[in-house]
Amino acid sequence: QRGLHSGKRARAPERRACPADIMVSIAMGEGDERSALLPETIGESARASAHEGGVGVGNGFNRWASGKRVAMIAVGAILGVCGLVGGYMHSTMPGVAPKEGDPDFRRLPPVDFDDKTLLIVVGLPFSGTSALEGLLGTSGVITDLCKSDTWQCENTVLLERMGFINENVHCDPEDVTAAEFAYAYKDFANKWWDMSKPVLMDKTPQNLCRPTKIRDAAAKLGVNVKFVVLTRHPFSWTSEKHPFNQGYYVEQMVMARNLLADPTMSTLQVRYEDMAWNMDAVIESVKAFVPAVTNLDPWHSSLSDDSKGDRGMGVSEYFQQEPLEWIEKDLEPETYAMLCQLGYNEDGECAASAGASESPSGYVDDMEYDR
Repeated sequence: QRGLHSGKRARAPERRACPADIMVSIAMGEGDERSALLPETIGESARASAHEGGVGVGNGFNRWASGKRVAMIAVGAILGVCGLVGGYMHSTMPGVAPKEGDPDFRRLPPVDFDDKTLLIVVGLPFSGTSALEGLLGTSGVITDLCKSDTWQCENTVLLERMGFINENVHCDPEDVTAAEFAYAYKDFANKWWDMSKPVLMDKTPQNLCRPTKIRDAAAKLGVNVKFVVLTRHPFSWTSEKHPFNQGYYVEQMVMARNLLADPTMSTLQVRYEDMAWNMDAVIESVKAFVPAVTNLDPWHSSLSDDSKGDRGMGVSEYFQQEPLEWIEKDLEPETYAMLCQLGYNEDGECAASAGASESPSGYVDDMEYDR
């Protein structure tokens, strides 16, 4: 099958004991319900914020906390406890003694992960990952995180509530540890996933920068893990709300390429364009990759009960109404090189990239598009 297969690293957060007189609250907002196949019009719909006046140590802490990474904290003087995750907290509060260790998932109620598969769906934000999620959910054997009622059924807000990530940080490879992911996934199994189904799906684009932590978390839990990586060509990126950003695209696709080329990972590459022009091949590749999946219905979406408007449409129905456009753009040689490595060459991408490296192992160039 034809498929596709930076920045400054932040200092790892210190683990500190949490003060008892701090309250951090969660403010939820409405998410924009546009088409799952068009770029989403908004990022996460939930925001965590330290409210003015809600912190017992005064406005000085408010100013400090507004840019820091702080977990949700209960008022210890009243509740007699400190922190919602076993007293575990991410913080860099000066003057507070560090607390060693990661959260222990063994403290959560037991979960039977035998014969389960953890399916991680990643890709660029606003690139169609929700459409892919809706397609996968029609299998009847895959459970998602929609029961948690988070933005597009993603894990971001859930990890924020546990204090494992800062909502102001888009994607930091060092922000969530393997132990934290293990704790989170066991918590999801107890609360949100339908454990009667064999495949447990987490569709969160930002996980693209955290695959090794997820792989190691799955090993801790004793569950098989597979990654579905959605890639999209710049020429099919036609959103006006979220216009194509070449530098950001290459940065994200480097992570996608590295994930797909990592021999320690079980990965499947799905091209966004294939969902429009070669859906049969997409379905067959998913069925081969996840044997528990024996059927997918591209004319329906498992998100129909959780999303409004076009987001509840099946992929094929959407593209029938809104045919995918292919509009050429001026790209840098480095971008063409990345596209060549990811398997795109219908428009001479490899020739346009000086010194392009070889395609990731496992890529087979045996399919052409009928545009």
